[in-house]
Amino acid sequence: MVILEYELAIERHFLWSHRHYVIHKPYALPKLLKSRSVWDYPSLIDIYSLVNEITHHRKIDEIESFELLLPVFPDMHIRSCAYQSLVSHITPHELNIYLPQILQIIKFDYYYLSSIVEYLLKQCINNYHLVYKLYWHLRQLLLTENIHFIRYYYIFMSLLYIIEEYFYIELENEYDLCINLKNIGLELKNNKLNKGYFLIEELKKLNIEFFQSGQRSCRLPCQFSFITNNIDIKSCSIFHSLTSPFKLVFNSIDLSCEKYYSIYKIGDDLRQDQIVLQLLTCMDKIWKSNDIDFRLSLFNVVQTEERCGFIEMITESETLLEIEKPLGTIKGSFGESALYNWLRSHNRNERDFRIALDNLTYSCAGYCVATYILGIGDRHNENIMVKKSGHLFHIDFGKYLGDTQKFGWFNRDRAPFIFTKQMLYAMSDGGTSNDAMHRFVDLCCNAFSILRQNASLLLILLSHLCSSNVPNLNSDAVRFVYDRLAPSLNYAESITHFTELIVDSLNSTWTTLNGLIHKIAQPTNSNNSLNLMSNDTTFSFVPKTYTIATDGKIISAQVIDYEKRTKQSKYYLYKLKVVRLNTTYIYRTYNEFYELYERLNKQFPLIGLDLKFYEQTEDNLIAQRRIRDINDFLENLFRLTSEITESDLVCTFFHTIQRDQQINDTKEKSNEELSPRNSQNSSTNNQSKLRIQLNYDNGKLFVMVRHANNLPLINGNEPKPYCKCYLLPDESKLTKRKGKLANSRNPIFNDTFTYEMDLAEIQKRVLQVGIWNNVLNLGNHVLGCFICATYDGIHVFNVEPLAQKCYLDIGPTTYAEMLYRTNLIAYVRADHATGLPSHVVNIYDDQRKAHVLELSFHSSVTSIRISRTRLVVILLNKIHIFSFPSKCRLLHTIHTRENPRGLCELSNNNESFIVFPSNAKPTGGLIQILVSIEKNLL
Repeated sequence: MVILEYELAIERHFLWSHRHYVIHKPYALPKLLKSRSVWDYPSLIDIYSLVNEITHHRKIDEIESFELLLPVFPDMHIRSCAYQSLVSHITPHELNIYLPQILQIIKFDYYYLSSIVEYLLKQCINNYHLVYKLYWHLRQLLLTENIHFIRYYYIFMSLLYIIEEYFYIELENEYDLCINLKNIGLELKNNKLNKGYFLIEELKKLNIEFFQSGQRSCRLPCQFSFITNNIDIKSCSIFHSLTSPFKLVFNSIDLSCEKYYSIYKIGDDLRQDQIVLQLLTCMDKIWKSNDIDFRLSLFNVVQTEERCGFIEMITESETLLEIEKPLGTIKGSFGESALYNWLRSHNRNERDFRIALDNLTYSCAGYCVATYILGIGDRHNENIMVKKSGHLFHIDFGKYLGDTQKFGWFNRDRAPFIFTKQMLYAMSDGGTSNDAMHRFVDLCCNAFSILRQNASLLLILLSHLCSSNVPNLNSDAVRFVYDRLAPSLNYAESITHFTELIVDSLNSTWTTLNGLIHKIAQPTNSNNSLNLMSNDTTFSFVPKTYTIATDGKIISAQVIDYEKRTKQSKYYLYKLKVVRLNTTYIYRTYNEFYELYERLNKQFPLIGLDLKFYEQTEDNLIAQRRIRDINDFLENLFRLTSEITESDLVCTFFHTIQRDQQINDTKEKSNEELSPRNSQNSSTNNQSKLRIQLNYDNGKLFVMVRHANNLPLINGNEPKPYCKCYLLPDESKLTKRKGKLANSRNPIFNDTFTYEMDLAEIQKRVLQVGIWNNVLNLGNHVLGCFICATYDGIHVFNVEPLAQKCYLDIGPTTYAEMLYRTNLIAYVRADHATGLPSHVVNIYDDQRKAHVLELSFHSSVTSIRISRTRLVVILLNKIHIFSFPSKCRLLHTIHTRENPRGLCELSNNNESFIVFPSNAKPTGGLIQILVSIEKNLL
């Protein structure tokens, strides 16, 4: 320890001694000041001189200012310079974002009225949104800060003094509302009997006593711009949780505005959620400044009292748990189609669906990077939500900065972050897009690289919060984020690192198992919340209520066809054409129509609608009779008043559900398969592609081979590709580089090849990057080649682009075979006298540039075939089968009919099927198939 401190002292002395050489460097000032271990009066002369010299040459930027305001720099002259610089750089929007850090910075000022406090109060005079945020932050600090209570109390009273009286009354009204809600929440939490009835009565009382039956208005802590005068009680609900959080829906004082949805929660420290959301906001700002919008869905969280407060709800969204429910517990968890089908059902228009998939890809990439860097734990299918527009987002940040969710000693958060096959299946349009994974990887890597470049801001913001008394927020947490940003890796290494994390997350079974365990542990209720007032507008097949506002007005509906189904038991589905602004087609059973009939008569007992109910027998005759009766029922229904035809009950019944979307999609796909209109596009999409990224830095060329698309199959099998890279000309192959082996037609390589070479020399070279296929131990071959036997020798050509890859000058050749385009080539020369095939088979190894085998026979060779394990030589009336390529020996000889054309085919699978002309007299055919899996035969 003594030696280490001595070495650090030497380094600090060296840095300070050479300070004049680095003062022009950005971010140099905090490092130089940290190198001063003594801050006595004589030392201050040199320190202040250095600060003045730097500020004379350049401005201290925003990040430097924040760093100079850390507690390690207590000198007020330094802090004053930092304050001046910070005020000159920060915008009103940034002031709202960085307010938690600024309030922590104030702690370490000598005087209560410092320049930053004065600046804050001046800004509040004309910025009511800042007043609002500052008010609730100070309320929170007055509850949690004991040592610095007086300081914050003075600021709080000063704030109330400078604002106008009407705004002060509004803030007091808000606070009174929060006190009332806290009391309701505490009593609800302790109520073990009828929670729903209790909450209804309390909210009714709140509407009457606090809102004075709509005569009194109030702003909301989590949304400054929203003014309410009552609570929509029928839309409120209680969530199934130990803390009994409840959903609050507020009506706007302006009837043209939408309702505001929020959650009131007691029992959790919401400051953790506030910090995570602030850092997510900073990340979003950084990404957007680099022209990438990851479409994060951020929401407001305000802690109004100790361990209680408001959480803004994002509407038109569902948890992954709810999305998976229609497919059942097991299939929903382990299947891949739940999210894709859900997005399909909510985006009927093809353009909207494509936008939804795009939103899903971008938002998922952003949250994967953000949750990894911040170490967000307790990730399961009820803490991840998806909007109908495709935006994915995370909620509930109680576990963060490496604090993972554990079951006893067992860590449940075992994947780096949540990226599942279900998400990839949806991004790839149901598994049809080959480049979806590559695009997702590129987005994640770009997001990660941008945050690494701006790591200083994130780390400094976190460092300022270490004194905030928030659980798990300390120097270890800052170190955790620092390690996650991997500053020791260069750009290429960081890309490779994060790609490996993506693959690990995708292949992690723990994520699926964790979701399954959470799903099983949930209450058996169909919903995760208990509605306070049920208006009976849902059906057994439509668990949610839909309105004319969400689906549009229905003009008419008619059964136009019916289809028989035999799954589990026979029944009939009736296809309806629902005429509205955007006509839809839905499918309902007769029992579902009868359910509508019963609900309508229950809700509107005087309508007089009738629907004949036939016996339960399901046959074609009864199905035809039912069409007439259903259409009569529908015709009479839409003749009724708008109160009935536009009711939530009718809108919910005719809403397009997942079943309708799946049937329509299946029919569309079958029509597309019959139609040739997409043939040109599909041929374009099936072209092989390779993405390469080049970077030259500090005398080194970095060649990054990112990924490839649509590599060709090898005789129907998946290739095993890898990359080779050369800088040509290179006769000695000193620049040869090889990447790692993959096992896919669409591999993600992320191989980085480094060349230490002068830029002038590199500019004289040609970069050659090829994708090669590995075939067991037989050597390697480049993908997309074919072989030709000609009069002047053997030619091997690349397919795309068409170019000759290899030439063997061996004279006239009658036949040549390449082992799946590898380096092993078998050929038969032509007889110089007759030009006919010779009696000899030669094997040439292009890798060794030498002949490795020669086989002679008593008659001419009419053809040859090669597989991974066999060499087949076809003569006029015989077939010889050899083991190949190692220990080549004769295994079997088969007598055939005369076969001058060398007809024979050998399969490439492990069972080694061979087809050849039969030796027997032709009775039913001339082909014989020999199959054997014995080790000594084929």
